Amino acid sequence: MTFDSQTVAVINALVIFVCGATFIVNTFMRKDDASGRVWSVSYMAGMFTSFSYVVSALSQEAWWAIAAGNGGYVLSIAALWSGARLFNGKSSLLWVSLIGTTVTIVAALAAGPSGGPWAGAHATFLCIALFAGLGAAETLVGAMRDNPTTRGFTIVLGIASAFFAARLVALLVEGPDGSLFTTLFGTVAASLLLIALLIVATVVLSVLRAERAAPASRRHGSIVAYTGDDVLLQESFVRIVDDWLERANFHDEQLAILHVRLDDLDEMKTAFGAAFSREVAEGFISSVRRYGPTLSDIGEDGAGCLLIATPATDADVALQAAKGIQDGLLDHPVETTPRLRPTASIGIALTDYLGYDVAVLTRAASDASLRAAASGGNRTVLASSSPTGR
Repeated sequence: MTFDSQTVAVINALVIFVCGATFIVNTFMRKDDASGRVWSVSYMAGMFTSFSYVVSALSQEAWWAIAAGNGGYVLSIAALWSGARLFNGKSSLLWVSLIGTTVTIVAALAAGPSGGPWAGAHATFLCIALFAGLGAAETLVGAMRDNPTTRGFTIVLGIASAFFAARLVALLVEGPDGSLFTTLFGTVAASLLLIALLIVATVVLSVLRAERAAPASRRHGSIVAYTGDDVLLQESFVRIVDDWLERANFHDEQLAILHVRLDDLDEMKTAFGAAFSREVAEGFISSVRRYGPTLSDIGEDGAGCLLIATPATDADVALQAAKGIQDGLLDHPVETTPRLRPTASIGIALTDYLGYDVAVLTRAASDASLRAAASGGNRTVLASSSPTGR
């Protein structure tokens, strides 16, 4: 079964307007975040592209419509990338998308009325391949990486990037009338790929937007879960501390996040075996729970690592809490090997210095504990400061 270009163009236009209208209407009907608004720009650009190409097909005098359509096409793909960056908590770099769009429009207009339907095609294909590739890469990091819903979006954007890169090569090698270009990279093939991209994008972006807009209790669930050692699972810790930080920010109160890293756990496992290292890790958790600040929450962060959230009016209070944990560890040797006294490297992140974002604070504390371990272990490092040994 084959499709002629006019049939595919009609189907393409219908899909664009149905998907675009659905997404844009939902954007206006709900309080949406910045990424949703930029993704709506992508759909509006796609609708504008379809309209422009129809105008150019109906009137040979409307040669400028090719430039408008090419620019809209590039903006529709570039805005997908910009929206993904916003979803991952980065700047949108929308100005880069607008530069790519402008370059595409200028390239088509420079060809003038004699440029024909492929005016500015080289710049258009290059920009689409570039922004689709950037979009695919962005779905593999940050919040989008952590959501399995985005995998289909990654695949489709990756295919689009490869397709338009190959399309550019075919155009450069044999021109728009070549058999290879017409068969594999012509209007019909490009339109079918765009239809697939639109359908997948609409499903994925709608799901991501709905999850982002959902109340916190629905996003994270209502169960607070603990490990067998009575410390919070990482997701539960993040949820609880996120609430702590929100309220502390409102009252202008200071909190500290401590990342406590058991020193030399891998070396102990290699030297004495998994059972011994497990015993040491269990004793480590018990000591941290006992000697950590009373008013605190403790959560896991991988093997031999714990996170602690506690009030701290200043850095000295947090440093004293860390010292208490390290002293407590030294006072409790391993039961089966009394001569071995585990130590811990501790990183501290303070809201005074780093603000009230739980991801920023936990990452900074973890990086600081790594620096403490690298400087010899049994040390404390204050994030954005130099290590303080004992």
